[in-house]
Amino acid sequence: MREVLTKIAREVISFLYEEKDKQGIDKIIGKHENDVTRVIDKKSEELIFDRLEHSGYKFMFVSEEAGVINKGNYEYIAVIDPLDGSTNYLSGIPWSSVSIAIYRREENNLLSSLSGVVGNIFTNKIYSYDDNFAYIDELKVSEKIKPPEKLLLLAYFSRSKLPLIKNFLDKLNADYKIRSLGSASLDMILVCTGKASMYFDVRGKLRNVDIAASSNFCKRLGIIPLNSKLEELKVGIKNVEQIQEVILSSDQNLLNLMSQTLQKA
Repeated sequence: MREVLTKIAREVISFLYEEKDKQGIDKIIGKHENDVTRVIDKKSEELIFDRLEHSGYKFMFVSEEAGVINKGNYEYIAVIDPLDGSTNYLSGIPWSSVSIAIYRREENNLLSSLSGVVGNIFTNKIYSYDDNFAYIDELKVSEKIKPPEKLLLLAYFSRSKLPLIKNFLDKLNADYKIRSLGSASLDMILVCTGKASMYFDVRGKLRNVDIAASSNFCKRLGIIPLNSKLEELKVGIKNVEQIQEVILSSDQNLLNLMSQTLQKA
């Protein structure tokens, strides 16, 4: 399965890279919840659907743009974000991706994916996983990932949460840098590959399709997405669902401090 997904991801990110400067790809053709669907989102989604349908496996699709497409007699559930970081993509900011996470038919837990892939459109780098291991391109990650020496926080919060986040930052006992890079899946991968210290999104806008593949990639590396109570995320995957908060770090002190801060709200 992982090899099939890797091949599809490479084709899709290559297609998206070639399309990035074409006229009309930013045209809005639909709306869903607090977001919009553009021409390029739909093109990417349709290409992924087509390649999965011709992969030899039978899928039900749960995708950011189309929602749920039940093919009836399916073996697996494919949770898809056809273009994560679309604003970056359309603005020429090289930080956007494609995500596909595969689940067995009977599963309905975000963190129970059996295989998946995240492809960086601009670098052509592929992050994938199978039942047991994570891979960067085709290299299995076998060594324990060490966090960076300096604090780099990848942070997403609403204006209403600003006082809480300021309180959290004021309690840090070290210098830090903050970034909001704009692709949840790639941001999470930065944390679980030791390039960033912590990722958190407490806006209540994130969806399961956004982080299904990256969450399970990180899980293979022993870093699990948590809620404000430091419990594993309990989110379904048979519909597009919003996630109120996600915290990800290998630093237990950071996790504890963030949890304490959020629970005081």
